[in-house]
Amino acid sequence: MIRLSKIRKGFRLLKCKALGQPLDPELRHGVDIFKLSLRVWWSSITRQRLDVRLHHEFNLWAEKGVGEGMDNPHRRIIELTVPKMELAANDRILDLACGAGLASRIMASVNSTSVVGMDISDGMLRHARNQSVQFQNINFTCGSAEHVPFPDNFFTKVLSVEAFYYFEHQDRVLAELQRVLAPHGRLFLLICLYSDHKESLATVDSVDVPVHVRSIAEYKAMLEQGGWIDISSEEFIREPQPGRKSDVHDRALLLTAHKPGVSVLPAAQTLQATGDGVLFESLT
Repeated sequence: MIRLSKIRKGFRLLKCKALGQPLDPELRHGVDIFKLSLRVWWSSITRQRLDVRLHHEFNLWAEKGVGEGMDNPHRRIIELTVPKMELAANDRILDLACGAGLASRIMASVNSTSVVGMDISDGMLRHARNQSVQFQNINFTCGSAEHVPFPDNFFTKVLSVEAFYYFEHQDRVLAELQRVLAPHGRLFLLICLYSDHKESLATVDSVDVPVHVRSIAEYKAMLEQGGWIDISSEEFIREPQPGRKSDVHDRALLLTAHKPGVSVLPAAQTLQATGDGVLFESLT
């Protein structure tokens, strides 16, 4: 049945091309997914930089609607994390690898906190912007986690949800986050893929890019070696319930840490964000 459907779409596409007719939305969507799939394949076989591969992989996810599809499983663990961030009106938050922007919107709803959602996928950011038009206190910017386009000591807090294991050079990312965080700024890393969570290991092969699988102890040691202080870890575990299918997001790890220091962020600074896709114009 699936193959027959694809054959029919193929004939419809050929007919449109032959007659010079515009593609209907369904065919256009299929063509866009095909083109993005080719980019993912090509960037993989040519061994392009991991950030380039992530850019193409998550643009494909965005076109397929995967970002919005993750809102439901992610919402629970985000809503458990945000109260622990103790958000205030004068906070400036970086939502690193924000995807379709769910965490950004949840945080922006608390005390009118200013939020910057940043992602490597301009496709994901288009979805995030479309869903966040009612928020005046959210900006979105495209870029790599190793090169956050903001000045030193700018943010008061950083949250990253279900993304840190994708970053190729995690130590470099942590150093960059220390740079953009104000002294005593707080870091929150929320992940569901880690070696202590055995059920999560089955998800490793579900993506076409490499991921890190570390233990809680290894993550804490990495943070300590990177100069972070007040490092702590907490697991959110949802017990199985009759009639509900278990999910990898039933168990999540929250890592928290502070940047050392004594000075305060100048009050005059305001949020500035680059445009959609600026850092990746040459990749699309």
